[in-house]
Amino acid sequence: MSVIRELYEKVAQPMPGNEQPRDEYIESVYLFPQARDRQLKGLPPVEEWSEAERQLGEETVKMNRYIDGQLVNWKQVIREELQGTRQKRRHMGKYEQSNATASAYFFDSRN
Repeated sequence: MSVIRELYEKVAQPMPGNEQPRDEYIESVYLFPQARDRQLKGLPPVEEWSEAERQLGEETVKMNRYIDGQLVNWKQVIREELQGTRQKRRHMGKYEQSNATASAYFFDSRN
């Protein structure tokens, strides 16, 4: 269960705000769910667990719920940031286009 604990500790940290550290952080977190799935598939059936394994399993379930919730939250934050960036690009594009067409006309007030 060490992979799950590592992922839990990783997602418990706040996501970095800067672009480059954030990308590295997301890439490092991206690999954990695959390893977590492999580790969970390799477990024996629940009926064969000892009491200690059962407690560890309950703790793991709680960590997995937290991890899944954090990943959903991050996905939402990233989606909102992307939408904001797209809106800014569209807005700036319209602004640049309107200035280009307006500056193309020259009116001589002396005539």
